Amino acid sequence: MKVLLINSRATYAGEVAQKCYPPLNLMYLAAALMARGHEARIVDANAVNMPDEQIAAEAAACGAQLIGMPLFSTISAHVFKATSLIRQRCPSAKLVLGGPEASALPERTLQSFSHVDFILRGEAEESICNLSDALEKGAALAAVNGLTYRENGRVTHSPDVTLGKDLDQIRRPARDLAEEHYRAKRYYSILVKARPVDTVLTSRGCPFHCGFCYNQAHTYRWRSPEDVVDEIRSIVQRGIRDIEVVDDSFTVRRERAMAIFDLLIRERLNVSFRIKSRVNAVDKEFLRKARRAGVYLISYGVESGVQDILDRMNKRTKVAENAEAIRLAKEASMMCHASFVLGYPGETPDTISQTIDFVRATRPSTVNFVALVPFPQTEVYHYAKDKGMLVGDWDAQSTYVPWVRLAWMKSRGDLDRLAQIARRKVYFTPYYISLFATDILRNANLALARYAAREALKVVRTKGPRLF
Repeated sequence: MKVLLINSRATYAGEVAQKCYPPLNLMYLAAALMARGHEARIVDANAVNMPDEQIAAEAAACGAQLIGMPLFSTISAHVFKATSLIRQRCPSAKLVLGGPEASALPERTLQSFSHVDFILRGEAEESICNLSDALEKGAALAAVNGLTYRENGRVTHSPDVTLGKDLDQIRRPARDLAEEHYRAKRYYSILVKARPVDTVLTSRGCPFHCGFCYNQAHTYRWRSPEDVVDEIRSIVQRGIRDIEVVDDSFTVRRERAMAIFDLLIRERLNVSFRIKSRVNAVDKEFLRKARRAGVYLISYGVESGVQDILDRMNKRTKVAENAEAIRLAKEASMMCHASFVLGYPGETPDTISQTIDFVRATRPSTVNFVALVPFPQTEVYHYAKDKGMLVGDWDAQSTYVPWVRLAWMKSRGDLDRLAQIARRKVYFTPYYISLFATDILRNANLALARYAAREALKVVRTKGPRLF
Protein backbone atom coordinates (compact mmCIF):
# COMPACT_ATOMS: atom_id res chain seq x y z
CA MET A 1 0.00 0.00 0.00
CA LYS A 2 1.16 3.52 -0.79
CA VAL A 3 1.19 5.65 2.38
CA LEU A 4 1.81 9.40 2.60
CA LEU A 5 2.76 10.97 5.94
CA ILE A 6 2.47 14.76 6.20
CA ASN A 7 4.13 17.06 8.72
CA SER A 8 1.89 20.12 8.89
CA ARG A 9 3.08 23.69 9.14
CA ALA A 10 3.78 24.89 12.68
CA THR A 11 4.24 28.38 14.07
CA TYR A 12 6.76 28.74 16.86
CA ALA A 13 7.27 32.48 17.28
CA GLY A 14 5.35 34.63 14.84
CA GLU A 15 7.23 35.24 11.62
CA VAL A 16 10.63 34.17 12.96
CA ALA A 17 10.64 30.50 13.95
CA GLN A 18 12.80 29.46 16.89
CA LYS A 19 13.48 26.07 15.33
CA CYS A 20 12.53 23.58 12.66
CA TYR A 21 13.28 19.96 13.46
CA PRO A 22 12.95 16.79 11.37
CA PRO A 23 9.58 15.01 11.81
CA LEU A 24 11.10 12.16 13.79
CA ASN A 25 7.68 10.72 14.64
CA LEU A 26 6.79 10.30 10.97
CA MET A 27 10.23 8.93 10.18
CA TYR A 28 9.66 6.15 12.71
CA LEU A 29 6.28 5.32 11.13
CA ALA A 30 7.73 5.35 7.63
CA ALA A 31 10.53 2.98 8.64
CA ALA A 32 8.01 0.55 10.13
CA LEU A 33 5.80 0.71 7.04
CA MET A 34 8.65 0.04 4.64
CA ALA A 35 9.87 -2.88 6.73
CA ARG A 36 6.36 -4.35 6.45
CA GLY A 37 6.49 -4.04 2.64
CA HIS A 38 4.48 -0.84 2.18
CA GLU A 39 5.58 2.22 0.22
CA ALA A 40 6.02 5.30 2.41
CA ARG A 41 6.68 8.94 1.62
CA ILE A 42 7.01 12.00 3.88
CA VAL A 43 5.98 15.55 2.95
CA ASP A 44 7.50 17.98 5.45
CA ALA A 45 5.34 21.04 4.91
CA ASN A 46 6.86 22.69 7.97
CA ALA A 47 10.37 22.63 6.51
CA VAL A 48 9.33 24.73 3.51
CA ASN A 49 6.27 26.52 4.95
CA MET A 50 4.13 24.77 2.35
CA PRO A 51 0.61 26.21 1.90
CA ASP A 52 -2.31 23.87 2.60
CA GLU A 53 -3.36 23.98 -1.05
CA GLN A 54 0.05 22.71 -2.11
CA ILE A 55 -0.07 19.98 0.54
CA ALA A 56 -3.32 18.75 -1.01
CA ALA A 57 -1.80 18.93 -4.48
CA GLU A 58 1.20 16.85 -3.34
CA ALA A 59 -1.16 14.27 -1.85
CA ALA A 60 -3.13 14.03 -5.07
CA ALA A 61 0.00 13.78 -7.21
CA CYS A 62 1.53 10.87 -5.30
CA GLY A 63 -1.62 8.73 -5.46
CA ALA A 64 -1.41 7.56 -1.85
CA GLN A 65 -4.11 5.21 -0.62
CA LEU A 66 -3.59 6.08 3.05
CA ILE A 67 -2.67 9.61 4.16
CA GLY A 68 -1.69 10.39 7.75
CA MET A 69 -1.02 13.55 9.75
CA PRO A 70 -0.19 14.17 13.42
CA LEU A 71 -2.58 16.46 15.30
CA PHE A 72 -1.41 18.86 17.99
CA SER A 73 -3.63 21.34 19.82
CA THR A 74 -1.65 24.34 18.61
CA ILE A 75 -1.87 23.45 14.90
CA SER A 76 -5.31 21.84 14.73
CA ALA A 77 -6.71 24.55 12.44
CA HIS A 78 -3.86 23.96 9.95
CA VAL A 79 -4.51 20.23 10.02
CA PHE A 80 -8.26 20.67 9.61
CA LYS A 81 -7.84 22.86 6.53
CA ALA A 82 -5.17 20.65 4.99
CA THR A 83 -7.13 17.43 5.48
CA SER A 84 -10.31 19.06 4.15
CA LEU A 85 -8.49 20.05 0.96
CA ILE A 86 -6.91 16.60 0.70
CA ARG A 87 -10.34 15.00 0.96
CA GLN A 88 -11.55 17.14 -1.97
CA ARG A 89 -8.52 16.25 -4.09
CA CYS A 90 -8.27 12.59 -3.00
CA PRO A 91 -11.85 11.33 -2.50
CA SER A 92 -10.92 7.64 -2.47
CA ALA A 93 -7.94 7.87 -0.11
CA LYS A 94 -8.27 6.98 3.56
CA LEU A 95 -7.27 9.72 6.01
CA VAL A 96 -5.85 9.01 9.46
CA LEU A 97 -4.82 11.30 12.32
CA GLY A 98 -2.56 10.58 15.29
CA GLY A 99 -0.64 12.49 17.92
CA PRO A 100 -1.35 13.82 21.42
CA GLU A 101 -4.69 15.58 20.91
CA ALA A 102 -6.14 12.87 18.70
CA SER A 103 -5.08 10.24 21.24
CA ALA A 104 -6.45 12.21 24.21
CA LEU A 105 -9.82 12.97 22.57
CA PRO A 106 -10.27 10.39 19.79
CA GLU A 107 -14.07 10.41 19.63
CA ARG A 108 -14.37 14.19 19.72
CA THR A 109 -11.61 14.51 17.13
CA LEU A 110 -13.26 12.07 14.73
CA GLN A 111 -16.57 13.89 15.14
CA SER A 112 -14.94 17.27 14.46
CA PHE A 113 -12.98 15.92 11.49
CA SER A 114 -15.97 14.34 9.76
CA HIS A 115 -13.93 13.96 6.55
CA VAL A 116 -11.26 11.85 8.31
CA ASP A 117 -11.63 8.08 8.47
CA PHE A 118 -9.45 6.96 11.38
CA ILE A 119 -7.63 7.96 14.55
CA LEU A 120 -4.56 6.01 15.66
CA ARG A 121 -4.14 6.31 19.42
CA GLY A 122 -0.78 6.23 21.14
CA GLU A 123 2.43 4.88 19.63
CA ALA A 124 1.62 3.90 16.07
CA GLU A 125 4.54 2.01 14.51
CA GLU A 126 2.68 -1.27 14.81
CA SER A 127 -0.87 0.01 14.39
CA ILE A 128 -0.26 1.96 11.18
CA CYS A 129 1.26 -1.17 9.65
CA ASN A 130 -1.69 -3.27 10.78
CA LEU A 131 -4.12 -0.67 9.44
CA SER A 132 -2.34 -0.61 6.08
CA ASP A 133 -2.41 -4.41 5.95
CA ALA A 134 -6.13 -4.51 6.79
CA LEU A 135 -7.04 -1.90 4.18
CA GLU A 136 -4.96 -3.61 1.52
CA LYS A 137 -6.49 -7.02 2.22
CA GLY A 138 -10.01 -5.85 3.03
CA ALA A 139 -9.70 -7.36 6.51
CA ALA A 140 -11.69 -6.44 9.61
CA LEU A 141 -10.62 -3.18 11.27
CA ALA A 142 -11.55 -4.43 14.74
CA ALA A 143 -8.31 -6.43 14.81
CA VAL A 144 -6.22 -3.24 14.55
CA ASN A 145 -5.41 -2.23 18.12
CA GLY A 146 -5.26 1.49 18.90
CA LEU A 147 -7.77 2.37 16.17
CA THR A 148 -10.80 4.66 16.44
CA TYR A 149 -13.14 4.48 13.45
CA ARG A 150 -16.76 4.63 12.38
CA GLU A 151 -18.86 1.50 12.13
CA ASN A 152 -22.52 1.66 11.13
CA GLY A 153 -22.54 5.39 11.83
CA ARG A 154 -21.11 5.05 15.34
CA VAL A 155 -17.60 5.82 16.59
CA THR A 156 -15.88 2.59 17.64
CA HIS A 157 -12.65 2.06 19.57
CA SER A 158 -10.50 -1.04 19.31
CA PRO A 159 -8.37 -2.03 22.35
CA ASP A 160 -5.32 0.12 23.10
CA VAL A 161 -1.96 -0.82 21.65
CA THR A 162 0.40 -2.87 23.76
CA LEU A 163 3.60 -0.92 24.31
CA GLY A 164 6.73 -2.75 23.24
CA LYS A 165 9.25 -3.05 26.05
CA ASP A 166 12.43 -3.40 23.98
CA LEU A 167 12.95 -0.10 22.16
CA ASP A 168 16.17 -1.43 20.61
CA GLN A 169 13.96 -3.56 18.34
CA ILE A 170 12.14 -0.56 16.84
CA ARG A 171 13.30 0.37 13.35
CA ARG A 172 15.51 3.45 13.11
CA PRO A 173 13.82 6.58 11.72
CA ALA A 174 13.79 6.78 7.91
CA ARG A 175 15.80 10.01 7.73
CA ASP A 176 16.57 9.42 4.06
CA LEU A 177 12.95 10.36 3.23
CA ALA A 178 13.77 13.95 4.22
CA GLU A 179 17.23 14.04 2.67
CA GLU A 180 16.43 17.07 0.51
CA HIS A 181 15.68 19.13 3.62
CA TYR A 182 18.86 18.01 5.35
CA ARG A 183 20.90 18.95 2.27
CA ALA A 184 19.18 22.34 2.06
CA LYS A 185 19.92 22.88 5.79
CA ARG A 186 16.27 23.55 6.59
CA TYR A 187 16.49 21.89 10.00
CA TYR A 188 17.84 24.31 12.55
CA SER A 189 17.60 25.98 15.96
CA ILE A 190 18.28 29.68 16.44
CA LEU A 191 20.57 28.82 19.35
CA VAL A 192 22.79 26.77 17.03
CA LYS A 193 24.94 28.22 14.29
CA ALA A 194 25.68 24.82 12.71
CA ARG A 195 23.15 23.53 10.18
CA PRO A 196 21.50 21.17 9.71
CA VAL A 197 20.71 19.93 13.19
CA ASP A 198 19.13 16.58 13.98
CA THR A 199 17.27 14.91 16.81
CA VAL A 200 17.43 11.54 18.51
CA LEU A 201 14.97 9.80 20.82
CA THR A 202 16.58 7.57 23.44
CA SER A 203 13.55 6.84 25.63
CA ARG A 204 9.76 7.05 25.59
CA GLY A 205 7.26 8.09 28.22
CA CYS A 206 7.76 9.90 31.51
CA PRO A 207 7.25 8.37 34.97
CA PHE A 208 6.35 11.71 36.53
CA HIS A 209 2.90 13.31 36.76
CA CYS A 210 3.24 17.08 36.37
CA GLY A 211 -0.26 18.55 36.42
CA PHE A 212 0.05 20.58 33.21
CA CYS A 213 1.93 18.12 31.00
CA TYR A 214 0.27 16.79 27.85
CA ASN A 215 2.37 13.62 27.91
CA GLN A 216 0.12 11.02 29.51
CA ALA A 217 2.41 8.10 28.63
CA HIS A 218 3.72 7.37 32.12
CA THR A 219 5.21 3.99 31.23
CA TYR A 220 8.89 4.82 30.89
CA ARG A 221 10.99 2.71 28.49
CA TRP A 222 14.51 3.23 27.27
CA ARG A 223 17.05 2.16 24.67
CA SER A 224 20.39 0.61 25.54
CA PRO A 225 23.44 2.90 25.54
CA GLU A 226 25.00 0.86 22.72
CA ASP A 227 21.94 1.24 20.49
CA VAL A 228 21.72 4.99 21.16
CA VAL A 229 25.37 5.64 20.36
CA ASP A 230 25.17 3.47 17.24
CA GLU A 231 22.37 5.69 15.92
CA ILE A 232 24.30 8.84 16.86
CA ARG A 233 27.29 7.48 14.95
CA SER A 234 25.13 7.02 11.84
CA ILE A 235 23.81 10.58 12.19
CA VAL A 236 27.34 11.98 12.44
CA GLN A 237 28.35 10.02 9.35
CA ARG A 238 25.72 12.01 7.45
CA GLY A 239 27.51 15.25 8.32
CA ILE A 240 25.46 16.33 11.35
CA ARG A 241 27.38 18.07 14.12
CA ASP A 242 24.59 19.15 16.48
CA ILE A 243 21.93 16.85 17.95
CA GLU A 244 19.07 17.48 20.36
CA VAL A 245 18.00 14.56 22.51
CA VAL A 246 14.21 14.94 22.46
CA ASP A 247 13.37 12.65 25.38
CA ASP A 248 11.02 14.25 27.89
CA SER A 249 13.79 13.70 30.42
CA PHE A 250 17.08 12.15 29.36
CA THR A 251 18.17 11.60 32.96
CA VAL A 252 15.38 9.41 34.38
CA ARG A 253 17.85 6.50 34.59
CA ARG A 254 21.11 8.13 35.64
CA GLU A 255 23.28 5.04 35.15
CA ARG A 256 22.07 4.67 31.54
CA ALA A 257 22.78 8.35 30.79
CA MET A 258 26.27 8.04 32.29
CA ALA A 259 26.92 4.92 30.20
CA ILE A 260 25.91 6.82 27.05
CA PHE A 261 28.34 9.61 28.00
CA ASP A 262 31.14 7.07 28.56
CA LEU A 263 30.61 5.60 25.09
CA LEU A 264 30.50 9.04 23.46
CA ILE A 265 33.73 10.06 25.19
CA ARG A 266 35.40 6.84 24.03
CA GLU A 267 34.10 7.18 20.45
CA ARG A 268 35.21 10.84 20.00
CA LEU A 269 32.47 11.48 17.46
CA ASN A 270 32.98 15.26 17.26
CA VAL A 271 29.32 16.12 17.80
CA SER A 272 27.52 18.44 20.23
CA PHE A 273 24.33 17.73 22.18
CA ARG A 274 21.41 19.41 23.89
CA ILE A 275 19.46 17.49 26.53
CA LYS A 276 16.52 17.92 28.93
CA SER A 277 16.59 16.95 32.58
CA ARG A 278 14.77 17.25 35.86
CA VAL A 279 16.67 19.51 38.24
CA ASN A 280 16.97 16.87 40.95
CA ALA A 281 18.56 14.34 38.58
CA VAL A 282 21.90 16.14 38.11
CA ASP A 283 24.97 16.76 40.22
CA LYS A 284 28.54 17.94 39.67
CA GLU A 285 29.84 14.54 38.54
CA PHE A 286 27.00 14.04 36.08
CA LEU A 287 27.31 17.46 34.46
CA ARG A 288 31.10 17.29 34.16
CA LYS A 289 30.86 13.97 32.35
CA ALA A 290 28.02 15.30 30.17
CA ARG A 291 30.21 18.24 29.17
CA ARG A 292 33.10 15.92 28.27
CA ALA A 293 30.69 13.88 26.11
CA GLY A 294 29.72 16.97 24.10
CA VAL A 295 26.63 18.25 25.94
CA TYR A 296 26.75 22.05 25.83
CA LEU A 297 23.14 22.91 26.74
CA ILE A 298 20.80 21.45 29.32
CA SER A 299 17.13 22.43 29.62
CA TYR A 300 15.28 22.34 32.91
CA GLY A 301 11.54 22.56 33.42
CA VAL A 302 11.82 24.84 36.46
CA GLU A 303 8.21 26.11 36.08
CA SER A 304 8.11 28.42 39.14
CA GLY A 305 10.27 30.13 41.72
CA VAL A 306 7.65 29.55 44.43
CA GLN A 307 7.45 26.29 46.37
CA ASP A 308 3.66 26.39 46.82
CA ILE A 309 3.15 26.60 43.04
CA LEU A 310 5.62 23.75 42.43
CA ASP A 311 3.69 21.62 44.91
CA ARG A 312 0.37 22.43 43.25
CA MET A 313 1.88 21.42 39.90
CA ASN A 314 2.99 18.10 41.42
CA LYS A 315 6.54 18.83 40.23
CA ARG A 316 8.15 17.02 43.18
CA THR A 317 11.06 19.48 43.13
CA LYS A 318 12.29 22.19 45.48
CA VAL A 319 13.14 25.83 44.74
CA ALA A 320 16.60 25.22 46.19
CA GLU A 321 17.09 22.26 43.82
CA ASN A 322 16.18 24.48 40.87
CA ALA A 323 18.74 27.08 41.89
CA GLU A 324 21.45 24.49 42.50
CA ALA A 325 20.89 22.76 39.14
CA ILE A 326 21.28 26.07 37.32
CA ARG A 327 24.44 26.89 39.28
CA LEU A 328 25.99 23.48 38.61
CA ALA A 329 25.31 23.70 34.86
CA LYS A 330 27.06 27.04 34.64
CA GLU A 331 29.92 25.72 36.78
CA ALA A 332 30.34 22.89 34.25
CA SER A 333 30.61 25.49 31.44
CA MET A 334 27.26 24.49 29.98
CA MET A 335 24.46 26.69 28.75
CA CYS A 336 21.32 26.31 30.82
CA HIS A 337 17.77 26.93 29.61
CA ALA A 338 14.98 27.28 32.17
CA SER A 339 11.28 27.22 31.28
CA PHE A 340 8.47 28.59 33.43
CA VAL A 341 4.68 28.17 33.36
CA LEU A 342 2.66 31.15 34.60
CA GLY A 343 -0.98 31.04 35.67
CA TYR A 344 -1.35 27.68 37.39
CA PRO A 345 -4.25 27.59 39.89
CA GLY A 346 -2.96 29.35 43.01
CA GLU A 347 -0.78 31.76 41.00
CA THR A 348 -0.96 35.46 41.92
CA PRO A 349 0.85 38.58 40.72
CA ASP A 350 3.03 38.23 43.82
CA THR A 351 4.09 34.65 42.98
CA ILE A 352 4.88 35.72 39.40
CA SER A 353 7.00 38.55 40.80
CA GLN A 354 8.82 36.04 43.04
CA THR A 355 9.49 33.82 40.02
CA ILE A 356 10.99 36.78 38.15
CA ASP A 357 13.19 37.51 41.18
CA PHE A 358 14.30 33.86 41.16
CA VAL A 359 15.36 34.10 37.51
CA ARG A 360 17.25 37.33 38.01
CA ALA A 361 19.05 35.82 40.99
CA THR A 362 20.01 32.50 39.35
CA ARG A 363 20.66 33.79 35.80
CA PRO A 364 20.10 30.78 33.54
CA SER A 365 21.55 31.28 30.04
CA THR A 366 18.11 31.53 28.45
CA VAL A 367 14.63 31.53 29.90
CA ASN A 368 11.08 31.23 28.63
CA PHE A 369 7.87 32.28 30.33
CA VAL A 370 4.66 30.80 28.93
CA ALA A 371 1.06 31.20 29.97
CA LEU A 372 -0.51 27.97 31.21
CA VAL A 373 -2.26 25.94 28.51
CA PRO A 374 -4.75 23.40 29.95
CA PHE A 375 -4.08 20.60 27.48
CA PRO A 376 -6.86 18.03 27.16
CA GLN A 377 -7.01 15.26 29.77
CA THR A 378 -4.29 16.82 31.94
CA GLU A 379 -4.75 17.15 35.69
CA VAL A 380 -5.06 20.94 35.50
CA TYR A 381 -7.62 20.67 32.68
CA HIS A 382 -9.90 18.48 34.78
CA TYR A 383 -9.34 20.58 37.91
CA ALA A 384 -10.18 23.83 36.14
CA LYS A 385 -13.22 22.29 34.49
CA ASP A 386 -14.53 20.90 37.79
CA LYS A 387 -14.02 24.26 39.55
CA GLY A 388 -15.64 26.31 36.79
CA MET A 389 -12.30 28.00 36.01
CA LEU A 390 -11.93 26.68 32.45
CA VAL A 391 -12.83 29.27 29.83
CA GLY A 392 -13.75 27.65 26.52
CA ASP A 393 -12.71 24.17 25.46
CA TRP A 394 -10.72 22.43 22.78
CA ASP A 395 -12.19 22.50 19.28
CA ALA A 396 -10.29 20.62 16.61
CA GLN A 397 -11.53 23.01 13.92
CA SER A 398 -10.51 26.20 15.71
CA THR A 399 -7.34 28.02 16.68
CA TYR A 400 -8.98 28.96 19.99
CA VAL A 401 -6.98 27.87 23.04
CA PRO A 402 -8.95 27.49 26.30
CA TRP A 403 -7.52 29.10 29.42
CA VAL A 404 -7.81 28.98 33.19
CA ARG A 405 -9.37 32.05 34.78
CA LEU A 406 -7.83 33.03 38.10
CA ALA A 407 -9.63 35.35 40.52
CA TRP A 408 -7.44 38.37 39.75
CA MET A 409 -7.59 38.00 35.96
CA LYS A 410 -10.00 39.92 33.76
CA SER A 411 -9.00 38.15 30.54
CA ARG A 412 -6.54 35.66 29.06
CA GLY A 413 -4.65 38.67 27.79
CA ASP A 414 -3.67 39.60 31.36
CA LEU A 415 -1.53 36.48 31.67
CA ASP A 416 -0.04 36.80 28.19
CA ARG A 417 0.96 40.38 28.95
CA LEU A 418 2.46 39.38 32.28
CA ALA A 419 4.55 36.74 30.50
CA GLN A 420 5.86 39.45 28.17
CA ILE A 421 6.55 41.76 31.11
CA ALA A 422 8.43 38.93 32.83
CA ARG A 423 10.63 38.59 29.74
CA ARG A 424 11.25 42.33 29.77
CA LYS A 425 12.19 42.36 33.46
CA VAL A 426 14.68 39.55 32.82
CA TYR A 427 16.13 40.16 29.38
CA PHE A 428 16.25 43.96 29.49
CA THR A 429 18.99 43.88 32.09
CA PRO A 430 22.70 44.55 31.50
CA TYR A 431 23.62 40.90 32.15
CA TYR A 432 21.35 39.42 29.48
CA ILE A 433 21.85 42.20 26.94
CA SER A 434 25.60 41.60 27.16
CA LEU A 435 25.16 37.82 27.02
CA PHE A 436 23.08 37.85 23.84
CA ALA A 437 25.13 40.53 22.12
CA THR A 438 28.29 38.52 22.74
CA ASP A 439 26.75 35.33 21.34
CA ILE A 440 25.40 37.07 18.25
CA LEU A 441 28.71 38.78 17.49
CA ARG A 442 30.98 35.85 18.36
CA ASN A 443 29.02 33.29 16.36
CA ALA A 444 27.61 35.57 13.63
CA ASN A 445 24.22 34.12 14.52
CA LEU A 446 21.92 36.14 12.27
CA ALA A 447 18.89 33.93 12.96
CA LEU A 448 19.22 34.62 16.68
CA ALA A 449 19.69 38.33 15.96
CA ARG A 450 16.48 38.50 13.91
CA TYR A 451 14.53 36.57 16.52
CA ALA A 452 15.89 38.65 19.40
CA ALA A 453 15.05 41.90 17.60
CA ARG A 454 11.48 40.84 16.86
CA GLU A 455 10.87 39.53 20.38
CA ALA A 456 12.38 42.67 21.89
CA LEU A 457 10.02 44.80 19.84
CA LYS A 458 7.03 42.76 21.03
CA VAL A 459 8.14 43.05 24.64
CA VAL A 460 8.72 46.80 24.45
CA ARG A 461 5.27 47.35 22.98
CA THR A 462 3.54 45.28 25.66
CA LYS A 463 1.46 47.19 28.17
CA GLY A 464 0.50 45.02 31.07
CA PRO A 465 -2.07 45.30 33.83
CA ARG A 466 -0.89 47.20 36.90
CA LEU A 467 -0.23 44.14 39.01
CA PHE A 468 3.49 44.38 39.80
